Amino acid sequence: MLKNYFKIAFRHLLKNKGFTAINIVGLATGMAAAILIMLWVKSEFSFDRFYSRTDQIYAVGIKDVWAGSPVQHFYTPKPMAAALKTDFPEINHVTRVNKGTGFY
Repeated sequence: MLKNYFKIAFRHLLKNKGFTAINIVGLATGMAAAILIMLWVKSEFSFDRFYSRTDQIYAVGIKDVWAGSPVQHFYTPKPMAAALKTDFPEINHVTRVNKGTGFY
């Protein structure tokens, strides 16, 4: 019985090639988009979760207006790390991130 269903489905797919191609391309595109969205969501939820005290991690950035539209950057001037450490005694460690070279 199951073999008969597969035979009928295969004949139908061969008879309607354009319809079959559209369905397969749509299914593949939808599955690829769903997988990419799931990977992005997983990445967002797992960001900095490998640290034991994630509630004590903060990111300092700059909000600016560039060419009439607001932009947000997560890089700061070099002296800011030392200023934060001296002005706020509750800060234990400061790390700066450079987009091009990594940590410094």
